[in-house]
Amino acid sequence: MENSIQERDHLATRRKSLLTSSDFEANYEKIKNRYYGKKILVIGGAGSIGSSFIYEIVQFQPSCIHIIDPNENGLTNLVRNLRSSNAETSKIKLLTSPLDFGSKISDQFILENGPYDEVFNFAAIKHVRSEKDIYSLMQMFDTNVIKHSNLLKTLQQNKLTDRYFSVSTDKAANPVSLMGASKKIMELVLQCKHYEFDVNIKTSTTRFANVAFSNGSLLQSFSTRFEKKEPLPAPLEIKRFFVSHKEAAQICILSSSTLNSGDILVPKINEKFSLYPIINVAKNFIESKDMIPVVVGSKEEAYKIITKSNKEYPIVGTKADTSGEKEFEEFVGLEEKIIKSEFMGFDVVKHSDFDSEELILFVNNFNLLLQGDVSISKTDLIKNVNNIVKNLNHIETGENLDSRM
Repeated sequence: MENSIQERDHLATRRKSLLTSSDFEANYEKIKNRYYGKKILVIGGAGSIGSSFIYEIVQFQPSCIHIIDPNENGLTNLVRNLRSSNAETSKIKLLTSPLDFGSKISDQFILENGPYDEVFNFAAIKHVRSEKDIYSLMQMFDTNVIKHSNLLKTLQQNKLTDRYFSVSTDKAANPVSLMGASKKIMELVLQCKHYEFDVNIKTSTTRFANVAFSNGSLLQSFSTRFEKKEPLPAPLEIKRFFVSHKEAAQICILSSSTLNSGDILVPKINEKFSLYPIINVAKNFIESKDMIPVVVGSKEEAYKIITKSNKEYPIVGTKADTSGEKEFEEFVGLEEKIIKSEFMGFDVVKHSDFDSEELILFVNNFNLLLQGDVSISKTDLIKNVNNIVKNLNHIETGENLDSRM
C-alpha cells in the first residue's frame, strides 16, 4: 500500500528522494529517544496527515497511542492497517474513539486517560472553500482557534502534558484567506506567553502546503472522476508546493521533536524549481493511465472527447478567480524572521511580536459569539480578525469553489 501511495504522490512532488531524507536521518536517534516507550495522544488521527503521522511514528515504538477522530470508518481502517503491517505495531497499545475534537466527551476522555508525554492535534477546517458564509466561518474559527485554546487550558490546568504539536498551513504566511488567518491566530495561541491561563506547555508547529492527493483535495478527485469517465478540472495559473504523505508525517515529527517552543518549521523553496502547476499534475495523472491529456475550455468540449476518443482524456482548464486563493506559495510572512538552524531542507521561522491582550480579547469575544449571545456579519468578523492579523489582505471575489467542478 505504501509503495502505491508514494508512486501516486510522485506525480505531484516529482522528487527523486524525500524532501525530509537528510534531516530525518540526521535527527533519527534524537527522535527515537523522544518517542520510544512514550504515551501519546493523536487528535484527528484518521485524516490524511494524522494517519500518515501514526504510520510513521510507530517505527519509534511508543508504548501507547490514543487516537480520537469522529470518522469511525477511518479509525477502523487505520487500526486494521496498523495491526496488519508489521510485528512492531503489535507491541503498541492502541485506543481509538470516534469523538469530536473539543466536545465535552472528548475532553472527558483526555482527562480520564491522560497524562500524555505529547499531544498531537491534526483536527482542522483546512479548505479555503469553507469560508463562503458566516456559519462556515464560525465553525472554522471555532475548530482552528477556540478549541485549541480551550484544549491547551485543559491540558495545562490538569497537568496532562508538557508538549503540544499542531499543524498549520502555508496560507498563514501573509494570508489572503480567512482560513489562513484562522491558522495564523492558532499559531499565536500556541506561542502566547501571557495568555490568561499562562501556557507553560512546549508547543511546536509546521507550515507545509498541499499534501498530494490528500482527503478532500482536488488531486484526490482525479481518481474518482477518471473511474467515472468524467473530465478532470484544474486551474490554469495556480502553482503549488506539494509534499507526499510520508514527507508530511516526517515534517511533523521533525517539528515536534527538534524545535524550540513556539518556532515554526517550513520547507525551503525556490519558486522556479519547487512550485508546480496543478494542471501539470492533472496531465501527469492522465499519462500514468497511458492516455494523452488534452486541455479544453468547457465541460461540453471535454465530454465530446470522452465520447469519441479511446486515447485522449480531457482536462477542463479553469480560472483562478475564487475568494481567498493565492496564485503562488509562500511560507514566511513579511514581518517574520528566519533563524539559523542545521536543517538541510527546512527553515525555522519566528513570529513577529504581537499584542497578547488583543488575542485574549478576540478569543473571549468569539466564545461569546459561539454561545449565541451576540451575532456578527462576515464584514465585522474580518475587521476583528484584522486586529490580530495585521497583514491580512483578504481577497473577496464573490466566487467560491462550490460553483466549480
